[in-house]
Amino acid sequence: MSSSNLPVRRTTLRTTRTMKDTENATARATRATVRGKVAGATTAVTSRVTAPTVASKAKAVSTDAEGNVGKRKRGALVEVTGVNKNSTHTTAAKGKEAAPTKPTTGATQRVLRRAPASSTAARTAKVAESAAIKKKESSKPPSRTLAPKVYRDDAPVEEQAPADDDEADVERVSKRRHMEAVPEDTSQRDAERVARDLVAAAKEEEIAVDQQETFEPEPQLWEDLDADDWDDPLMVSEYVHDVCAYWKKTELATLPKANYMEGQQELTWDHRGILIDWILQVHARFNLLPESLFLTVNLLDRFLSARPISLNKLQLVGLACFFIASKFEETCAPSVNEIVFLADNQYTVAEVLKAEMYILRVLDWDLSCPGPMSWLRRGSKADECESTARTVAKYLLEIGCLEHRLVGIVPSHMAAAALWLGRLAVGREEWTPTLEHYTTFTEKEILPVATIMLEYIITNPIQHESLYKKYAHKRYLKCSAYMRQWALERWPENSDVHLKRDLKRIKAEIRQHNEELAAEAAAEAVRPAH
Repeated sequence: MSSSNLPVRRTTLRTTRTMKDTENATARATRATVRGKVAGATTAVTSRVTAPTVASKAKAVSTDAEGNVGKRKRGALVEVTGVNKNSTHTTAAKGKEAAPTKPTTGATQRVLRRAPASSTAARTAKVAESAAIKKKESSKPPSRTLAPKVYRDDAPVEEQAPADDDEADVERVSKRRHMEAVPEDTSQRDAERVARDLVAAAKEEEIAVDQQETFEPEPQLWEDLDADDWDDPLMVSEYVHDVCAYWKKTELATLPKANYMEGQQELTWDHRGILIDWILQVHARFNLLPESLFLTVNLLDRFLSARPISLNKLQLVGLACFFIASKFEETCAPSVNEIVFLADNQYTVAEVLKAEMYILRVLDWDLSCPGPMSWLRRGSKADECESTARTVAKYLLEIGCLEHRLVGIVPSHMAAAALWLGRLAVGREEWTPTLEHYTTFTEKEILPVATIMLEYIITNPIQHESLYKKYAHKRYLKCSAYMRQWALERWPENSDVHLKRDLKRIKAEIRQHNEELAAEAAAEAVRPAH
């Protein structure tokens, strides 16, 4: 080893020890240090030693941080005098060789080599054992009876671990003894519970047998017509019951108030009848669907139930409702200019559009009223789609639009009453269970609504001329004239109709008439042909 490297290593040791242990700063200088000290000759040597010293400091600090984090480093080399001999080289004169130093003894060299390694290994082992003990302590369950024991840093690890294990064993034994109780004899309680369960099961079986004997399921009297449409996607037979349930719920939500005219200051039921009769003319002129007419009347009644209006705005409201319904139901609806022309230009296009927007806001954009035509088609399916009774039923449904006493009746009830009365008028008095199932109403529930329709017919049907003339046409089998004649044959004009009282008599007349027709047909069949 050259003479230039030896002072650097020793200087590094001296510098490191000086930074870690301040006790070396007061150490007494040796004779070699005093002998080699020359004033004014430290500049060159100091500059030569600076770089390795900094590197040595970083290495010492990193080594100590890896092995002894958070622990105080013992001063193992405090008494070694060979460390301070580096000062001879740092104080040598510039341009001259440094004075030879006295070599260290063998014992001192052994201390320099072994002391740091042995002390570092011992501290590392102690740290590892302490960490293992702490991990073992953290995995143990917390003790509620024993206070945590505090260990001293200077106490050896071998003496602390067994004591902790003994305390943990004592604690577990005490818990086990505390939790171990005398087993309770539960055999009698289990036997009682089993007996109670058997008694309850026997009672339930008896009740089930009694119900099966006394409450036998009633046989299905109506014919399932939807089962025959399983292969027709247009009939949606798998969803038809859910659709009907939705109709029932929706028609109640969109039903207007039956007495809403009491909240109107300038309007009467006669004003409403005149307006709807004019809407019937407009509807027939455009040849629109029946659904458009029924939705128009529903929107008008719902709006008048919510807002009082003046008389001079009534026709504007009717026009806007008709415009909304036709756009909702029709494939090709009339334009707003055509609507204004039909009103003889009494209102402008802007006024009609403004009224339309206002009505929709008041109704909360709810146009989901199912209407009676859907229920009439449903009932006609059970009536084998007989056209005569169905045409009469259509006429009776439009009577429901004009008669103010039928404002509070749901569309399904109206359709059932119209079909029942139409069948009765054409000589088909039977209301079969299949018809009752598909219209969802019995004959007893239908009678009050049918009575109101008959009273409208025998009172003065000509007061709404548009409706009477429409169904007096051959296209509609002249059913308006036929129904008036049929009703006047049984009740006097402008009289009260007691349909419930006179129903048996009417059905007896129908059966007698049908028997006569059957007899005539049989006689015609046996008559010889000429």
